[in-house]
Amino acid sequence: MLISDDNLSTRPSNDLAPQGAQVLLIHVISQAIADHGVWTLRDEVDAFFCGPAFARYCVMLGWNEEWARRRIQRFVARRRPAARQPLQLRTIRSLTRGR
Repeated sequence: MLISDDNLSTRPSNDLAPQGAQVLLIHVISQAIADHGVWTLRDEVDAFFCGPAFARYCVMLGWNEEWARRRIQRFVARRRPAARQPLQLRTIRSLTRGR
């Protein structure tokens, strides 16, 4: 039988210096921002930023969720649009030529 150790474990402090899990969460968010530049991953990245996982990450990091989303959206919007894969462009062009 499993017993909760909530009473035995130390509660996280509100230390502003990133530690362990915080560094990992920030890395995951940074990788998602980088992946947003990859055309084939964009839908998954958008789903991550709109979903509950990102909201939980914000809570764990002590970030205001709406503020974080706005900042990330502004940052991504200022970057150049992602280049599409040449194969995808050829496929799209071949589909639209008959029209």
